[in-house]
Amino acid sequence: MSKPLETIKVSAGEDLLAFIPHMVGYWPESSVVCIGMMGKKLQATMRLDLPPEDADARDTERFATIAATQLANDKTSDGCLIAIFGRRDWPHPKDQPYAKLFKAFRKAFADRGLPVRDAWYVGKENWRSLTCSDARCCPWPGKSNLSIRESFVNAEFVFRGSMIGEAPKEQVRQLTAVRDVDFVAAVVAAGEQSRGPLGRNGCGHDQLTATLQAWQFSVELWPKPPDAHMCAFLLASLADSTVRDCVIMLLATSGEYALAGAVGLWLSGSDTEDTAYPLNWYGGNQAAGKPLRMEWATEELIQEAAYDFSSFLVGSTAPRIPGEQPHLLDWERLDGAEPFLHFLARASDSPEKAPVLCILGWIQWCKGRGSWAGEYFQACLAHQPGYRLASLLDQLLSAGHVADCAKDRTTAWRREEQLQESDRDEAA
Repeated sequence: MSKPLETIKVSAGEDLLAFIPHMVGYWPESSVVCIGMMGKKLQATMRLDLPPEDADARDTERFATIAATQLANDKTSDGCLIAIFGRRDWPHPKDQPYAKLFKAFRKAFADRGLPVRDAWYVGKENWRSLTCSDARCCPWPGKSNLSIRESFVNAEFVFRGSMIGEAPKEQVRQLTAVRDVDFVAAVVAAGEQSRGPLGRNGCGHDQLTATLQAWQFSVELWPKPPDAHMCAFLLASLADSTVRDCVIMLLATSGEYALAGAVGLWLSGSDTEDTAYPLNWYGGNQAAGKPLRMEWATEELIQEAAYDFSSFLVGSTAPRIPGEQPHLLDWERLDGAEPFLHFLARASDSPEKAPVLCILGWIQWCKGRGSWAGEYFQACLAHQPGYRLASLLDQLLSAGHVADCAKDRTTAWRREEQLQESDRDEAA
């Protein structure tokens, strides 16, 4: 039974705090969560790791400035809410955790036209308001965190199928860890037939076409899992960074558009040997039945695809011609590809796993989910130290850079429409 989508009314502190873990997907720890507001309507949600509580004033102000600047990218917001999830409780009025940080936050957000309308501190066991010091209405050490888990909003989200998981690091590990060692061994053995040809001729035009065709066919056939030969072929294809980038474009748009972009950027060349195909392509080589066609691709469309190819890789959806509508990433297609990529990651425990983890991190980065992206990038680097794309994107994350497509509400991924449209009533 499904319930019709409707807005969720948030009228108390515990309701708003219950909203947060459903938005970020887990209970935040050592985090600050900032939520933009347009009137009473909740807007973009941002989570950041807390700096050390004893950080000096300069670092504290810099951190607050980065947070306020990022949230201010949503030009529709006119205020914000802040929740600090700390490492300890707040037992006494004169022992406020992160007092300097909260003060810096109020100034930084106000300076950018986003005054803090309400704020809370959530400790290990209790939570309380950061804006009310009257012990008669907000006694110390505050309300039990159990009231958040027992709130109406939490129950409503659970009823709608939203579950709170573990922290990203543990979830990423569980999603990508090997589960079937026999299948992995079969993939390793099958890879002997693919690695050589794809390594020598991966960017040959006919080979690239067949490789993208294999990827598109596999993604569209999911949840039917690929066999060991197909997994080996797909993993081996990603050893070439150019092919990997084409696969990213394929996942974000389509195989045909990715191939057009590759042609426009001169990424493919002459084939040096016969085209390699995965053995037993789902019971028989079906290349002839699922071709990628280029006949429809005009020169203008190829140029457009080439521009989007370069832009999407760096998280931008800005149009090629100013004033035109931005080209959107296909979020539904990317969401559908994630479980397939998880399966592919579980099919290997070698350095071949690294590009898959990097692509998963790129998807999360484009979604604006920095914590998740960072964990995928770290997992990628653990399997292949120095992997360039993961290293570069991880550095951008560390510098507080958010993908441009995640900053604009018209191009950003939305986890669930009903979550983004939740309203917050003024507390009595």
